[in-house]
Amino acid sequence: MSNNVRIELPGAHYHVTGNALEGMSLFRDEVDRETLLALLAKELLRSSWTLLSYSLMTTHYHLLLRLNETTLSSGFQHLHSAYARGYNRRHARRGVVWQRRFHAELIDSDSHLFETIRYVALNAPRAKICGAPEEWPWCSYGASIGCHEADPLIDERELLRLFGSDPRVARRRLRSFVQETDPRERLRQTSVRRRSDVTR
Repeated sequence: MSNNVRIELPGAHYHVTGNALEGMSLFRDEVDRETLLALLAKELLRSSWTLLSYSLMTTHYHLLLRLNETTLSSGFQHLHSAYARGYNRRHARRGVVWQRRFHAELIDSDSHLFETIRYVALNAPRAKICGAPEEWPWCSYGASIGCHEADPLIDERELLRLFGSDPRVARRRLRSFVQETDPRERLRQTSVRRRSDVTR
């Protein structure tokens, strides 16, 4: 069965995930994680991507990026191939590393973009790897809110401008947005208020 043709839209944002073969750790240690980040740094330049956020888990990763050229498929094929070769060499193994080709979800609205930013930031605490999202060292969120040094892979200007023109204010707004206890409850309350306004 052939793979579906991907829609690649320069200027659009994509939530990209890559999963290891079932039952296998994609990252066995810090060296594996650092290797993927180093390869990603090269691919950002090679494929002209703008990275807004990332989180490296144990069996998979999440990236939120803006595509600037039609390089989504070619770039991730290159990234995954390079990582798999190095992973197999380092761990003295042969065979497939990735469960399937990467998954890319086109971000189709502002609300979708914001919820993806939150989702990537909260991936580690929701998996109970850490208590707070800024505590996970393999996620860009902590740097983006100013808890750690700036992450060289992230275009902070691009990310923070979504939350305001002043970087200090934008960092606070980003943190508040991610820390909302239950976004679904906020949406429900907004819906209730709107219905109430209509019936007045």
